[in-house]
Amino acid sequence: MKRIVLSLAMVAALVLSAAAQKKTSPLAGLGGMIFYGIDFSKGRVYGAADEPEKLRKAFGDINMLFITEPEKYNVAKFVGKPMNDIRVDAVTNMNDTIPLDSIKTIVKGHTISDSTIAQTVRDLCIVSYNHGLGLCMIMQTLDKPGELGTFVFVLFDIDSRKVISHWTLSGTPAGFGVRNYWAHSVYEALEKVKTYKE
Repeated sequence: MKRIVLSLAMVAALVLSAAAQKKTSPLAGLGGMIFYGIDFSKGRVYGAADEPEKLRKAFGDINMLFITEPEKYNVAKFVGKPMNDIRVDAVTNMNDTIPLDSIKTIVKGHTISDSTIAQTVRDLCIVSYNHGLGLCMIMQTLDKPGELGTFVFVLFDIDSRKVISHWTLSGTPAGFGVRNYWAHSVYEALEKVKTYKE
């Protein structure tokens, strides 16, 4: 009986080991892509005292860091893939027109559905390219009491706007000022992309 139990345990261990080895990065085997910035319009800010106007401005300012501070916010380095272009203008209108009364929430744990992710990709303002791979981020929650910013990374086909894969990563905010504080959570989330496996 002990031998049977031991054998079953060994088989289970082998199966779990094989399953773990099969996990790969959603970006494995892919070439260059275009980064379309962060859509903040689908997420919610929880527990922050900042005025909605300040938060909305910070969203646009955070996206501009990919342009004004390309060495620090180097998407290609974080992702481990060449970036054929950085087009944060694709999310500008969505972020600039977020209704102020929908930015903050008193309910912890806001999540984003698959249908919302698909709609976000369809809503991206893409005018310069019609083929290849696109990558964007969607802010899910900025949790001030929990000191955590959570973002959905979305890989998609530019031509069809079909979502290929999406995954969620978080980072810790830090720094002075609304922009810098939450930008640090973006930075930390990006740092985790290269090692993420599913």
